[in-house]
Parts: sequence; structure tokens; C-alpha cells
Amino acid sequence: MADFRYLNTSVQDGVGILQLNHPEVRNALGWELHEDIIAALRAWEEDDAVSCVLFIGNEEYFCAGWRVDILNTASDDDRRRFNDLALALMKAIYDFGKPSVAAVAGVAPGYGMDVANMCDITVASENALFGSTQVKYAMNGFYHGIMARVGKQHARRLYYTGDPIDAHEALRIGLVSEVTPVGELRSRSLTLAKQIAEMGPELAKIFKGVALRASNMDHLGALQYELTVTHDLLQRGIFRERIARGFDRLKAGKSVAIERAGKP
Repeated sequence: MADFRYLNTSVQDGVGILQLNHPEVRNALGWELHEDIIAALRAWEEDDAVSCVLFIGNEEYFCAGWRVDILNTASDDDRRRFNDLALALMKAIYDFGKPSVAAVAGVAPGYGMDVANMCDITVASENALFGSTQVKYAMNGFYHGIMARVGKQHARRLYYTGDPIDAHEALRIGLVSEVTPVGELRSRSLTLAKQIAEMGPELAKIFKGVALRASNMDHLGALQYELTVTHDLLQRGIFRERIARGFDRLKAGKSVAIERAGKP
């Protein structure tokens, strides 16, 4: 992996960690950070050491959105190029071939929230605020990404008003999947990402493909497609290996799922 000026990368237990690190602008996304994230994701796409990706800032802020100062002074041609780069980044995150988790602390306005929405799962610190704030600057937000998370009513309220909501309201409406105490965001989101990465790169690619495709199918089409995937998995060596391991654990009175649920 190359060294990046505003992006720290590392791999832990199957998790590729992308930590935004441009504190002077609270991790707002300019030219370089867009390109660095895309390059890092491209490098991890076929890297079997990575089965899940975690996007994180720090315990105080995630991403302050677009570098509006760049847009304000850019030429029309540069604005078009910046817009194209934003599209490339959103596609790179959303279409990344393995699961992704966003860990959000502090204010995540506009494009910062949109980046998190492109990930599969978002975990929020109690100090997080989310808002589709682009409307305040006569800019368009990513409505479709919000709607996919929370449905039309909540999405349109966020999109039309640009007013922020706190982490607990974000959890209530489905924008995030979990809220953590302040100071525990990194540890909790990394634990979740590691649990996902336990499936390994082969299953990570298959399951991410199912999540992307099935969500755009009608009910019957999705059922048929997912049963086809199941049939394919039953023919694979990984199924025989995992089912044997699972039976051995059950015979020994052990279950990872039950242990994580805190059941005796």
C-alpha cells in the first residue's frame, strides 16, 4: 500500500482501516483525499488479507464534507472534474467488493454523511450529528443514499431542511445501526468489522455481491437469486469445512453466536 498524505491505512485481523487524517480541515474531502481513498480501495479489492473495510476519522469528527473553499474558487472546468471525482469516490465505496463499515463521530454534514451512507453499516458515537446540509448552500445532496437507509419520509425531511439530527435520532430512523459512548467508537466499530471479516475474503465477496444485487431485485427474483447462491456455496469446500467446524463446536456445547449474545 502506498503512503498517503491525508489517509492512514493499516490492516488488522482481516480489516482494512482507512483513517481520514487532514485535521486542518476536519477531514473535508479535497482533490487529494478523494484520489487517495479510491486508490486504497482499489489496492484492497483483490487483497485476500482484507475481508472488510473500516472508514474512520477520530473520536471528535469523521468528515466535514466537501472542500467548499475549493469549489468556491474553482473554474467551471475544475468544478466539473471535482464532481466527476466525487462520483468516482461514491461508486468506489458503494461498489467495493467486500463489506464496509463507517465509524462516525462529531458533525458529519452533507457529503460527510453521504460518504458514510455509501458504506454497508454505520456506527455512530453519541457525539455524532448528521445532516443533509447541502441545501443550506444551494447544493444538492445525495437523496438516494439517505432514502435507501431511512425511507422516503425521513429522507425528505433531512434532504429538504438540511437540519441536523443527533446519533440517537439517527439510530431511531435507521440511518445508523449502533450508537457507542464517546471515546469508544474506534474500538467498537473495529470489533464489528473484525467480526464481519471472520467470514474470510471468499465469503466476503459473495455476500457483498448478494447485498448489492438482491436489494435491487423484486421479491421473487431475489429469492431465486439467493437460493442459487446458496446452491453454489453448498458445492464449495469452504461449506464442508465450516459446517464440520460448526458441528464440532455444537457437540462441545459451544456457539460463537450464543457467546456473543451473552447467553449462558
